[in-house]
Amino acid sequence: MVRVKFRYGVVALLLSSSFAAPQLPAAGRVTQLSKGTTSGNLYVNSELGFRYQLPDGWTVNDKETLVAHQFAWVDDPSAKTQTSAPSRCSKNLLFVTKHPGGMRSNSFDPMELMIAVDPNCFPAITYPKSPKDHEAIQRSVNQVQSHLQTPGTASGTVSGTPARVRAFDNGGRVMLEISRALSISTHEATLTTLLNVNRSVLMMPAGGYYVIWIFVSGDDVDMDRLKATKIFLDDRASTPQ
Repeated sequence: MVRVKFRYGVVALLLSSSFAAPQLPAAGRVTQLSKGTTSGNLYVNSELGFRYQLPDGWTVNDKETLVAHQFAWVDDPSAKTQTSAPSRCSKNLLFVTKHPGGMRSNSFDPMELMIAVDPNCFPAITYPKSPKDHEAIQRSVNQVQSHLQTPGTASGTVSGTPARVRAFDNGGRVMLEISRALSISTHEATLTTLLNVNRSVLMMPAGGYYVIWIFVSGDDVDMDRLKATKIFLDDRASTPQ
């Protein structure tokens, strides 16, 4: 078993703007995938072959809030609307926030969303076989970024620093990190709201799927806590072919 503790080092990559549309299957196998179980601060998914240690004291939410959906993975970015029907290409596995649902906070409540993605839907993601496979890394990062939903894109504007990317090897498995500071301006009637957050994405192959963590926080301290969490890998998880 391999224990992974990740802290985000950075290697800058130039990201192109060409994205291939996902190939949505008629019936998604990902809908049958186990969501895993959580006990205390430990998430376990035997089907995918890993355990994940949550930040101490954070809250697991059974129902994703509006904030989670605003920072979610979108199977088809070209679709005008996103329905609530079960996804054919991805499945939310875990949603965690620093505070319990409904608790008032004077700032953005840090969150993380864990998602399983069916690689059969996204043939343009040619997952790198080594941290030095720069072409595959760039293509994968381009595709991942095109499927990350951000609030304000429909009713406002989004700006931010260029994405920072790191590819690294852990236990013979390549992992990708994509980090970006975002400034999100939303406009509703006469009210304009500005939200500054950091979004970091971790991606790894596991059990024939891609597992993606989306970390979002307006506080550097809380983001550091998210980045210091641990993943425990077993020998069954593999890179999708």
